[in-house]
Order: sequence, then C-alpha cells, then structure tokens
Amino acid sequence: MITDLNRPSDKDLSRLASLLGDRITRDEPIGPYTTYRVGGSASLFMRAMSVEDLHAVSRALEKVRVPVLMLGRGSNMLVSDAGFRGLAIALGPFAEQILLPQPGQEPVLSVGAMASLPIVARQSVAAGLRGFEWAVGVPGSIGGAVRMNAGGHGADMIASLLSVRLFHLQRNIEANVSAANLGLRFRASDLGDEHVVLAATLRLAWGDKAEGESRIAEIVKWRRDHQPGGQNAGSVFVNPVSGASSAGALIDNLGLRGYRIGTAVISEKHANFFQADEGGNADDVVELMTFVRQRVSEAHGIELRSEIRLVGFSSVVAADAGAQTSTERRRDTQLEAAFGSSNTTDLSIPIPSYSEQLSEDVLAELADAFEGDATPTMNLKVVRPADTSGDTPQPEEPSTTSLTLKTNNGRVVIVDDDLRLPIDVDNPIDEQTSSVNVAPTSDPSNVIPESRLSSRRNQIAQKLNANRRRLVRGVFAVIGVLALVLGVLASPIIGVRTIQIEGARYMSADLLIAVEKSLNGKSILTVDTNSAARRLEGDPWVESVRIKQFFPTRLVIEIVERKPIAFYVGVDNRSRVVDAQGRVLAVETGQPTQYLQITGVGPNLAPGASAGTVYKAAAQLAGGLPEEIEDKVLNVGVGGPNQLLMTLRSGTLINFGPPNELQNKLVSLVVLLRRQDPRQIISIDLTDPRTPTVKSK
Repeated sequence: MITDLNRPSDKDLSRLASLLGDRITRDEPIGPYTTYRVGGSASLFMRAMSVEDLHAVSRALEKVRVPVLMLGRGSNMLVSDAGFRGLAIALGPFAEQILLPQPGQEPVLSVGAMASLPIVARQSVAAGLRGFEWAVGVPGSIGGAVRMNAGGHGADMIASLLSVRLFHLQRNIEANVSAANLGLRFRASDLGDEHVVLAATLRLAWGDKAEGESRIAEIVKWRRDHQPGGQNAGSVFVNPVSGASSAGALIDNLGLRGYRIGTAVISEKHANFFQADEGGNADDVVELMTFVRQRVSEAHGIELRSEIRLVGFSSVVAADAGAQTSTERRRDTQLEAAFGSSNTTDLSIPIPSYSEQLSEDVLAELADAFEGDATPTMNLKVVRPADTSGDTPQPEEPSTTSLTLKTNNGRVVIVDDDLRLPIDVDNPIDEQTSSVNVAPTSDPSNVIPESRLSSRRNQIAQKLNANRRRLVRGVFAVIGVLALVLGVLASPIIGVRTIQIEGARYMSADLLIAVEKSLNGKSILTVDTNSAARRLEGDPWVESVRIKQFFPTRLVIEIVERKPIAFYVGVDNRSRVVDAQGRVLAVETGQPTQYLQITGVGPNLAPGASAGTVYKAAAQLAGGLPEEIEDKVLNVGVGGPNQLLMTLRSGTLINFGPPNELQNKLVSLVVLLRRQDPRQIISIDLTDPRTPTVKSK
C-alpha cells in the first residue's frame, strides 16, 4: 500500500509539493477531519476539486514516492499526535452528489464517495427506496463504507453495492469495477490507499415510504439509547470471530466502563466505545486500547483486533493496540485485473547459444552421418582441428564430393562447394594476358595493383573523416540553436506579468487566485493555458473558459458563467441555486430570494451535480418565462415525481401536469391571462395545452 512506504525525507516532500504547486497546503491539521477530533497534522494536504487533480497526484508520484492517505469523513480513523508524514487527500464537492431514480425506473442510485451515509439513507427512504436504512446510524462516507464494507443492524454494503468508480493512483487509471472484484469481506476489502473511491452504484428496492421512515426512527432511537455521542469512532475492537460474546461484552465483564487514561475514557454507555476529551490526545486513546487488549488477553485468552485505522503511529505501538499487521498486497487480485495487466512478460524469441568446441563424440557422429553407406556423399571427409603436436600432416586424398567439413579454431563448418560462388583465387591467371579466367557468372575485371588500392583507400578514409567533421559541426549547431530557443522560451523577459480576467462574477475567488498564481511568471510561449482552463471549468459556476496570449507578457482569461435561474430547498434545509438546465451552482444556508423559488423538498445535491428530471423541467420553466407574465409569477413548484406547478402573485394555482410540451403550455397560459384578469381565476389546469381548464371565482 502507498501508506506502507518508508518515512519520506524533507527533500521528497518538498519535491512533491513543488510538483503539485498551489494545490498543496503544508502542515494541515487532519485531526479535525476525523470524528475523534484529535491528532496532528499532515505534512502535505490537498483537497482534490476534480479527477484531474488526482491525475496530477499520480503523475507526481511517478517522480517521487511519498506515502498517501485518503481522508473521508474520518469516522473510522485515529491520527497520532505526531501527525502523518506524507500527502493526505480529501475529495471536494464533486464527490458528494446523490442521484436518485424516479418512480418507475430501476431502483439504482449513484452516490459520490464523500456523500454522508445518514443523508443517503434518509434521501433513499424519502424517494420510496428500501434497503439502506441501516446506514442512518453510521457517521461515515460512502467511500469509507465501501473500503471497509461497513454495516450494522443486520446489513452491510455488500448487500446493495453493484459497482464502484475507482481511480488508481499508482497506474493513473480511472475505471468502473464490479463489487464482485473488490474482495469485500467482514469489515475489510482489497482496496488500498492507491484505490480512490470516486462514486458507488447501489441497487435497493422500491417499498413503502412510511415503513422506511419508521425503520430509520427505530435505528436512530436504538443508537441513542445504546451508543454514546461525542468524540469517538464507534466500536474500537472487532467482535472475535470465534468468540462467544462481543468485544464490548468482554471488556464490560472486566468492569472497565468509565476507566480513564489521560484524556481518553471508556464510555459508560458502551464498553467498546472509547471517548476522547475535547482538546485531548490521540496517544492517550491508543494507550487505552493497548491496556484493554492486554487485560482481555490475560482474562479470556483472546487477542482483540482494532476496527479503527491507526495513522501515523509506529508499527510497534499500532501492533500493541491491535492494528492488523501490514502485508504485501497481492497484485494478482480481481481488483488489480480490472485495471489491466501490469505484467512485463518478455515475449521476445530466445537467442540460442552455441558451443565453441565440439567433442570427439559429436565429431564421430558427424563422420558417421556423412561417411556411412547410407549417405549419398560417399567420399566426404571430416576435417578435424589442426594437430599442433608437430607431426607432419599426411596428404589428403582427393574428394569427389561437393560437401566438406572444415574447422576454424575448433569450430566445424560444413561447406557445400556446389553452392559456393567462384572467387578470384579459384581461377588461374593467364600469364600472357595478365587477365583472370573467371566463371561466366562473375563480372570481368582486371588485376588492380596494390599501390592503387592503397591510394583509393586513403581517399575514401579522408572523405569519411571530412563527412564526420561536418556531421559533428552540424549536430553542435543544432544543439546550440535548440539551447538558444529553449533559453528564450524559459526567459523571464517574456514571462506572464499581467493577467486580465473578464466575466468572473460568481465563481470561487480562491480558485481564481490559485490559477493566477500558477500562470504568473511562466513563459508566454510555453505556459499551459489548457490545464488552467480545465481547472477553472471545474468550478460549478463556470460554463466555458478561453485564455488568450498576448506577446510578450499578457494573458486575458475570458470566463462565461452559468446564469442562476431559481433555487429549491433540500432535505437538509439548505438552498440549492440552479441554472436553466437544473445544474446546481451553489449551496446556501439561507434562501436567496433574488431568484425564483422551486417549491417542494428536493434532493441534497452538491455544486456541479444535476437535479432530477422534474426539477430540471422546473428550472427550464422558470428560465423560459415570457416577459409578459414574468412579473406575475410568484414561484414554480414540484407537486410530485411527475407534476409541475406554478403560483401567480394573484394566488392563482396553475397545474402544468407532466414536464412535457412546456412551450405549448406557456403559450396557452399567456393567451388565457390576456383574456381574463388573473385575480378572478382560482386555478388553471394545463395538463392538455389544447383544452385548458379554468376555474374562476
């Protein structure tokens, strides 16, 4: 796992920070990101505002290896007081979306990794879905729940999880992975810190809304009656697999409720819940865990295993507290296979090797093969390596075969004279004409004196040397020109000094400042404007960005923002500002009355997410009002999963029915209001725009 890397040096941390630029915050306290609210800081911290930020991290980790810690809602994590020496990453609002199905559709919902489990549970029940009520009592995120297969009250994630959208930090790959390939098991999975959960797809079931709300109320009441609130991370120890009782019961039997070490105490309400005082120390919590494990082991012979993830503690301290021993993660799992094979198998053809010397036995076999009676080359002679003993060689018998076995330094060569091309030494020289008698297939030639050959060789050598010198001079000239060009491109003389921004009104000022810093000082010719534009377009308010370069030092950033049209109130009682396409632009605490309100309780969507079909239609209706009736409209509303409403300032209620033919319905409404004073109309039914129904006072 990425968090199992050795302790990084200051140089490595600084280099990673330099590679990620203004995305990084140094020495960020991460204890507040956990439900324990204690613990130290991360050396480097980044809030990923888009998947592109994760790609940037992956590219940086290829250059420098630094431990990485993914932060969710921290309901199952304890950070040491010394903090985490590495890069901690938290996902931004883009990972908080909740997309619920409409009645009549498949009961499948898509949920961002940072979405709160209790909110998902309540919204699913409010939409008429059953099967996720258990999550209302788990104060964690979808991403953390997937990683540890969270559960409770007789259910867990594996019961409803279909697939997960993952980003692999080590491979820089984003992929959809089936739940069957995650290695899910009791409170664990094959997911590591290199696997970033982006979103999850759940399959629930349509059911009775009242029964679902009743079940949620039961779970909430049970947890309030049996489990403490305050600063804790739920159950500290996993129930023993083979134990006859729970971990809480084992601790309770020792009379340890209320036992305290420093700023950590065992809850009076539940013995497996360890509380931390406000402003307390994480080290006290771990010391209390170690003490309890030792007492349970001595009394019952059971080694309790921590359910809480311990971050930043030494391996000895973590092991004493019950943390699982880190082991090398297998690379042949179904999870890794989902991202493609990483094997580097050599598929090249192997090169055979040859022996320089042949043994006497091999030579004998060759002799038998070529001299035996069964062979057509009866007079073939095997020539053995020259004998250097000083004996006078015997004259060879003439051979009538065209095949010959020759040796060269002990190596045997088989020569086929029938296939050998004739050369000069094979043909006698005519002493009278000084010409060479050659074979018909050879080119006629004359004998060239050695002096002429030597002169010719010298001329060729001189030309080659001259060519080499010209080539070297040319190479150095090209290198010099390239160096000059690169020097000019990188020169601060033509660096970006002036950045003009146009069209920015609602978007994040912090993001705008960060992008300005990343561009300032860069060469006007090589500055990466595409990357800057993509970062700006990650803001929910931004529709498009165009960056113009003006030599030598000026950039103009032209931003086209989305237009806010209306707002609706979510289940969490916070307002969602939307554009005409139903895209959530902002989440506000109060009600932004400068926009038209969409009445009804809508989904809790994060900025950048798109509302459901009916809310999208309501936003389109609000954005498409004719000027003639725009001032007469009080609000638009959602009357059900497939019904649009409108209320005029006169109190007239207008039923648009299903969200279709909106243009025709608006035309019918304008015609009716021209003919009759809206103060005299109680209601108008435009379900069928061709035959509207008017109820007058």
